[in-house]
Amino acid sequence: MRRIVVVGASLAGHHAAASLRGLGYAGELTVIGSEHHPPYDRYPLSKAFLTGDTDRAGLDLPTEVPGVDWRLGSAATRLDLDGRAVVLNTDERIPFDGLVVASGSRARHRRMVDGLGGAFVLRTVDDAVALRAALSAPERRVVVVGGGLIGAEIAATAVEAGHATTLVHPGEIPTLHAVGLPVAEHLRDLHRAAGVTLHAGARLRVLLADRGVVTGALLDDGSRLLADVVVMATGTEPNVEWLQGSGLETHGGLHCASTLFAEGSGRVVGAGDVVRLPHPLAEETVRVEHWASTRHQAARAVENLLLGPDRARSLTALPEFGTRIHGARIRGVGFPQVADRAGVVWGSLRGGSAVVALARGKTTVALVSVNADRVLHALSRQLWPDYAIDRDPAGVAQPVAS
Repeated sequence: MRRIVVVGASLAGHHAAASLRGLGYAGELTVIGSEHHPPYDRYPLSKAFLTGDTDRAGLDLPTEVPGVDWRLGSAATRLDLDGRAVVLNTDERIPFDGLVVASGSRARHRRMVDGLGGAFVLRTVDDAVALRAALSAPERRVVVVGGGLIGAEIAATAVEAGHATTLVHPGEIPTLHAVGLPVAEHLRDLHRAAGVTLHAGARLRVLLADRGVVTGALLDDGSRLLADVVVMATGTEPNVEWLQGSGLETHGGLHCASTLFAEGSGRVVGAGDVVRLPHPLAEETVRVEHWASTRHQAARAVENLLLGPDRARSLTALPEFGTRIHGARIRGVGFPQVADRAGVVWGSLRGGSAVVALARGKTTVALVSVNADRVLHALSRQLWPDYAIDRDPAGVAQPVAS
């Protein structure tokens, strides 16, 4: 392959480019990114950056990847698969012999907050800069809409900064889908102890505003919540619109085989948030949005792109994630979202340190720990010796719950 194009200049695209050069690929390499910013890491945006523990410079990824044509501020609008070209918003065609789709995902409901003062999503560095500034003001009334990990992280940061904080979520317990029942219950208790007001079983109907500035939120149960700051933390959608009409399957993400090759193509691979792929433990195709998984996917995808479909190896690494909420270190391995039962297998949640196993039928599909990183690491290696760790083709071992 003389010309490889990577669409997406965030973590997945950056790591794909670095891995290609690390593997000895010497051909033309172009990375297309819709943002004007040089590549940066999104992982700290809702954590260390929002709290002020990391500054803007601490987000940047190294751009000293040799021989890369960085096309930043350029959006891919169409894929001409038969013609082997990516079409940009300027109508320029970028030819390729091999393509890495790393176009990521975007925040849901961005249009709801655009142009409305005091209303935010958190996906890009610009989002994070604006939200951090809003939370630096004293004694704000903050409403966070969304019961996932991002919503929980933002709510924890807001209440710790002294703001009256309400977390709205459609289910009975926030973060249930992300970490399973026992740990979600533990986090619920930590929210309450920290002073976060939990508003369960409700969805946002409409944002309330006065002269272009948010004043609150109207929920579908009739509740009206007054607010100076509203954050929509309602998940993401994969950026696949530019692939429509190409012949690739894009419902719910770019559908890929376990080798990361897009279904029906031997020249296109995917990596990161945009990808939907199978895994033996999940028993269904899944889209994984975790930092470690993005690196795993990018490295394996480009290795397979160079090897070709006939010699490609499946990705076996399990998804890994980590966060800190109200001082509790949460780590997870596997697929909590597909589990139907759970139980503590080590320690005690009441005691503040535990590992929970989550199962689907008779198969353990995830482990989630609270303040027990080393135990989680050891148990995952014992439970999944074929899945718990995978080696980056560039030579970097990626440990579970690092």
